[in-house]
Amino acid sequence: MTTAAPGNGSKGPQDTAPGTDDPQGRYVSRVRRAYLAVSGFDYFADMLLTVTSVLLLQSYGMSSSAVFALVAAVWIVEGVCEIPTGILADMVGRRASVALSFVLRAVGYGALFFSDSVMVAAAGTLLAAIGGTFSSGALEAWAVDETGARDSGDLDRLFARGKIAENSGLVLGTLAGAALGSLDLAWPQLAAGAACALSAVLALALMRGGPRGPRSPHAFLRGLRASGRDVVTGARLTLRGDRVLIVLIVGTAFLWMFRGVPGVQWTVVYESLAGGHLLVLAVMRSVGSLLEIPLLGWIMALQQRRGTARRTVVVTASSVGAIALATAGVVRDPLVSMVCYVGFTTAFGLCMPGLRAAVNERIEAGHRATVLSMASLANSLLTGGGLILVGTFVDDLGSAGLSWPLAAAGFAAAGLLLAALTSRSVPGRPSGADGPPAGPPAPAGVQDVSPV
Repeated sequence: MTTAAPGNGSKGPQDTAPGTDDPQGRYVSRVRRAYLAVSGFDYFADMLLTVTSVLLLQSYGMSSSAVFALVAAVWIVEGVCEIPTGILADMVGRRASVALSFVLRAVGYGALFFSDSVMVAAAGTLLAAIGGTFSSGALEAWAVDETGARDSGDLDRLFARGKIAENSGLVLGTLAGAALGSLDLAWPQLAAGAACALSAVLALALMRGGPRGPRSPHAFLRGLRASGRDVVTGARLTLRGDRVLIVLIVGTAFLWMFRGVPGVQWTVVYESLAGGHLLVLAVMRSVGSLLEIPLLGWIMALQQRRGTARRTVVVTASSVGAIALATAGVVRDPLVSMVCYVGFTTAFGLCMPGLRAAVNERIEAGHRATVLSMASLANSLLTGGGLILVGTFVDDLGSAGLSWPLAAAGFAAAGLLLAALTSRSVPGRPSGADGPPAGPPAPAGVQDVSPV
């Protein structure tokens, strides 16, 4: 069975007072700092491209439908690769998996700098998408298991801090990418590749702890087969026994899908309104993330005082975000539209920590990386399918009058459904109880060798 890491004992992070000479407390603090640092660099590298990527693809001669199709293909490829890479993360170690993710993205992003071929652009984009799946569940699962965060308060605080780190990387990456893109749309691709290469080194240096995977090829293959059986059995038992978890995963996937539609179009919609100045777009994209930082701090304080704060935050954020997106799509005033779009991105960001915490607290530790990969699979397949559908009736990426109000309606419906589930008690323990959530035992004869 899994060997407990220093942070996985009966104590939680909340049991260690600041400044005490406690090895466990120091270990948990170091893991938290590593999680925040790697998360921040991860977002910095990816967000270097947030303003320029679609514009670069269009400059290579891609039509609106082709851009939608490529972005949809990215989501679908990510979905197909989620489960296999989740198994590999459990086998080779989450630290190695995260580092490999950065290496693959470095190659994929860099390819678009060295060639302006549409085929190379598509191949590089898809390679980077595959690379992203190696860290999508692994980094989060490593942080949860190594810190020993189990109850809803610990998880909410961990993911809220993680979101702040992600937003810091997002803002810096967006501004830096726009500045480089003002010189040449291809320069951010080179910068993103270099940032991913540096992040791979950072992940190897900071992500420590947990048992190592099997060293010999024979042991690796034997463990891989056992892990595959564990994936099927453990995920089936976990999901079958918790319908709330299933709805949370599917509902969050729909939320991502409705977020993905304006995510493809926004740079083209606002480029002309901003007079072609990419830094204006970068500032616009960054403002929402900057607003999230103090708001998330206030939310963490609210959650410590009120057990139902998670539900309140999701209800409020999804409702306000939907209204803002619909208004951004139909209003004629450019400044009002920009402000509303910023409000929508901010609202989406405020929903995520509570939803991620609600999902994580219902997953048994031994299956965490795999179930999180299944959640990412649902996100990817639904978003990819939704983008393909949208691409069939959106002839112009710069036209948002129909697609954004429809996405807003779906965003509101998904958010309200999820809000009703975020405070549901975990099976096997009452709401608010400390300790690990109850879950199915590992199948007989299957040994968990996951480095958690």
